[in-house]
Amino acid sequence: MSRSAAPNLISPVPPMLGRLLRTLVSLARAVRDRSEVKHLAEFDERMLKDIGLTRGDVESALMEPVHHRPSSMLVRCAEASARHMDLPPPHASHGRWTRL
Repeated sequence: MSRSAAPNLISPVPPMLGRLLRTLVSLARAVRDRSEVKHLAEFDERMLKDIGLTRGDVESALMEPVHHRPSSMLVRCAEASARHMDLPPPHASHGRWTRL
């Protein structure tokens, strides 16, 4: 059999399989993220306030659909709280409050 007539045994991942893998990875990340946010539900009101959140923020984030990442919603809540209190937002890479 000539080289050009041989079937292409090494082919890239079919597009449909690639989309499926990306979806599964995204879902796994969302589930892990949700698990981490559930730990915030154990914080008392003072601890949540220290990081710019309320109990309602955490509960609302956990009510988001399973495929959404609740931490994204909590970051927006903390940023809004910081703007309201006239504080600088948390540093993007560390999630900690920065001082000017």
